[in-house]
Amino acid sequence: MKRIDRSFAREPRWWRFTLAALVVAALGACATLTGLDEPPRVSLASIEPVDFKLLEQRFRLSLRVQNPNDRDITIRGFDYAIVINDKIFAQGVSGKPLSVPAWGESVTEVEVVSSLERIIEQLQAFGERASPDIDYALSGHVRIDGVPFSVPFQYRGSVALPGKGGSGDGRENRQPRAPKSLSI
Repeated sequence: MKRIDRSFAREPRWWRFTLAALVVAALGACATLTGLDEPPRVSLASIEPVDFKLLEQRFRLSLRVQNPNDRDITIRGFDYAIVINDKIFAQGVSGKPLSVPAWGESVTEVEVVSSLERIIEQLQAFGERASPDIDYALSGHVRIDGVPFSVPFQYRGSVALPGKGGSGDGRENRQPRAPKSLSI
């Protein structure tokens, strides 16, 4: 009969404790390796149409990036999507570098692409909606120099349209809900 080596099971507990401590320290080092106390905040500053073709539409977005850290950061790229009234509207990517000063902000222009199908879905949904607001969300990821992983972001807001619903004088629509920026 063959004897099973169980020497690992007889190792002192300090060995297992040391191994666990090393794993925890390595994970902590990865977190502090980035040098960021908080991820950057990305919000939508403006959107404007650029090119309309039958099957594809392009829009230019101005993204405001705020850096709540005490060191400058350089963003190497973005990927992002816009959702309007809970339906995907447009998506895009950008590899244009952006420098954001410590405790500062920068604005960059990027493009998103939508399709005829998505535009039609939005128009149909808008006609069926009882709410006078257009709810939107911008979400995606940023790649930052010195950070070994993509950092996700999400921004939500709402725009009130005058004259749709209510008494018709637009007074109830003058106070749009404050946008909320969430960094995940």
